[in-house]
Amino acid sequence: MRRSIAMLLAVLTLTGTMALPSFAAETEETVQETAEGTETAQGEETAPAPDPAGTVSWENLDSRIRKGSLNSLILGENISGIEGIDYDQMYEDLRRQLNDIANAQWYITIMGGDSSSLDQAYDALRDTFEDLKDGEVQADNADVVWQLEDTTNQIVSGGETLYITLVGLEQQAADGQRGLETIDRNLKELRLRQELGQVSQQTVRELEQTRAETVSQLTTLNSTIRDMKIQLQNLIGEDPTGEITLGALPTREEMTWEEPDYEADLEAAKAASWTLRNAQITLDDAKETWDDAQSDYRASREQAEHTWNAAQLTYQSTVQSFETSFKNLYDSLANYEQVLESAQSTLAWQQTLLETAQTRYSLGLIPYSDVSPPRTMWPPPSPRWTVPGGICSPPGTTTAGRWSMA
Repeated sequence: MRRSIAMLLAVLTLTGTMALPSFAAETEETVQETAEGTETAQGEETAPAPDPAGTVSWENLDSRIRKGSLNSLILGENISGIEGIDYDQMYEDLRRQLNDIANAQWYITIMGGDSSSLDQAYDALRDTFEDLKDGEVQADNADVVWQLEDTTNQIVSGGETLYITLVGLEQQAADGQRGLETIDRNLKELRLRQELGQVSQQTVRELEQTRAETVSQLTTLNSTIRDMKIQLQNLIGEDPTGEITLGALPTREEMTWEEPDYEADLEAAKAASWTLRNAQITLDDAKETWDDAQSDYRASREQAEHTWNAAQLTYQSTVQSFETSFKNLYDSLANYEQVLESAQSTLAWQQTLLETAQTRYSLGLIPYSDVSPPRTMWPPPSPRWTVPGGICSPPGTTTAGRWSMA
């Protein structure tokens, strides 16, 4: 706590206007330097081509969010402001101010005045001066930059989650439209059969009701897609029209897949985690308080010891929670892989059945209805659609048009 206050005082003293940002509206992650490093690394391979107007691709999504999101740009400016601090100049300015205050104290003292306010200012600046000389101010500012970068990365991660969700919803809308076309064909057939007295009017009305419900759900789904596209457009700095074409997600063959190494990956994730770094800072502050309490005869050693023990347990709990979440995510990779393999196998089998049915249809052995998709595939049994990352509720509910980051 002492270091944070000292750092803020030093920055305000030198600039008069620079203040470290507050985070109330969003919790999200990082920054120009990281973005530039990513772009450089990508450039060494093959930089993706710019997206045509009215489109956005997965390959360009990261860079477009960093350059187009107002929140990301604000964070970048704050990072640049902190990284632009000249610590040598700050050191000289503080030394000069300390000398000026000391001279003023001496003058007031010989004049018999009260220099208590100057004494407080001198003590505060002296602490900052010592922290700067010891490198603590620089270390604190590096942690602030880390937190801002982490926040920018969370913005990008949220945008990627939104993109994946939208691709899934658009696929469901396409499936629904095909289901509606199948219902229309079956409805046309049922009406002809009703005229021939082969089916009842009740059967036709049931299918007409199914069609009406399908149209309603498709309309709701399309409205949800439009609302979410507006959110995506805001993230990439485009006009929020709700009309934008999303590129396909990369296939497994298009991605570079490395064999996971749990221990190495866990250590890398822990080293990059701001959550763990922040927990370590909190623990360090608690240790400093505990050390001060041990040397202060007025403090309650027993109470201070309990506080210190609680701080250590809190840190251990944070690390344990992080490792558990990482393990769950790591274990889910194997499950997702077998789900993918199962889906690929099912697709291959269904393709075989379709080719067989098409051959039999061409020979006149089966009717066209046996080749077309069954109408029972749509609508889904619930007005809430399962999407990657959660459940998307139709507009009109309390969660309409909203999405959340994991």
